[in-house]
Amino acid sequence: MGEVIAIASQKGGVGKTTTAVNLSASLASLGQRVLLIDMDPQGSVAASFGFTRYDIKAGILDLFLSGVSLRDTIHPTGLFEHFEFIPTNLWSDDNERRKLVGISSKTKLKEELDSLKENYDFVVIDCPPSLGNLTFNALIAADSLIVPIQCEYYALKALGRFLKLTRIIKNENNPKLKYRGFLLTMVDSRSKLTKIVMEKIRYTLQGLVFETMIPRNVRLAEVPYHGQPVLGFDKHCKGATSYLGLAKEVLGEPRDATAVLQKQEELILA
Repeated sequence: MGEVIAIASQKGGVGKTTTAVNLSASLASLGQRVLLIDMDPQGSVAASFGFTRYDIKAGILDLFLSGVSLRDTIHPTGLFEHFEFIPTNLWSDDNERRKLVGISSKTKLKEELDSLKENYDFVVIDCPPSLGNLTFNALIAADSLIVPIQCEYYALKALGRFLKLTRIIKNENNPKLKYRGFLLTMVDSRSKLTKIVMEKIRYTLQGLVFETMIPRNVRLAEVPYHGQPVLGFDKHCKGATSYLGLAKEVLGEPRDATAVLQKQEELILA
């Protein structure tokens, strides 16, 4: 049965969607059957595969509001036969619909995925940069969690609040939730400040940070322009090779980091 991995962070602009899209594509390139779900209202996942809102037959909104089966919202990425995605279809002008999504069941996604994930090796969920109902749905449905962290000083304070939330969800709603790890993103190896922050993050989250780091790379920003993940148009760039390395790390065992994270949470919030 497939593993559900949520890519989540309370902080925006840390590379969640970039990670969700390119990690999923890298896993698929290694022969894994992958389903990528876009829960972020910004809807960037569809653009990463060349889809516009007019190309989408149904999306995650229809699951919550119209009773459409999750199976009926799946679209082919066109990159690999065994690589599919579910778009968000939460458009910026759907304000009333967004309010309705806000009162939906927190277990709706899990209920649907339980009967679907056996068809995949991995289900990757791109979460919104918020602690709302869509994020709760994703974390309750997830088996494991990857948290992107941008290498800046404010990252650790935001991280502390997010760790507290995930501990509550684990204790009250999803005891099986484990951490795949914390991912350093937008790394500029030439910056002294970046190196200092990296050292602090690795010290604070001892043993829980992926060895793979994602560099600042202009090719990663070009994914929506090309309408395909970075390995589809420049598989030799640093961004592509980094996400391939991350995919290989993910194919290892998840980490049961509950006790460690409780201690680190206290340190971060202190």
